[in-house]
Amino acid sequence: MGRYYRYFLVVGRLLISVVFVLNGFGIIDQAIPARELMERGAPPALVPLMMLAGRTVELVAGFALALGILPQWSALALLAFLVPATFVSHSFWLAEGTPAFQGQLINFWKNVAIWGALLFMAATPAQPSLIGLRKFPLADRTGTVLQQ
Repeated sequence: MGRYYRYFLVVGRLLISVVFVLNGFGIIDQAIPARELMERGAPPALVPLMMLAGRTVELVAGFALALGILPQWSALALLAFLVPATFVSHSFWLAEGTPAFQGQLINFWKNVAIWGALLFMAATPAQPSLIGLRKFPLADRTGTVLQQ
């Protein structure tokens, strides 16, 4: 399994970053999250700026994570975006007793699972770059090189 470790890291980063890149490009509709921000008390004049900031983080950190450019920092940036976004967009406790409850509950816990994946990526030292800017040796948490 050790010889495939690099590939697992790259594929995992690619798979998790897809959702952020798609959302950042607006392929996933942003009208509902914008409305939810206003419903939760965000000033309507700031909502477009907040949406633009969120999309920027998703695009920059999503592509950086996929390509292996500062992957630990990219994962943390996406986590910092996703945690509050989850509580705003998937507040299942507000939908209790409505048809939307089940969908919000599922999406909330899906996002929590993505938090876990991002935490794993943030905690994995010396990940390989997809674009070959630098060849990272894989190391364990003590810094011992596992594979060149």
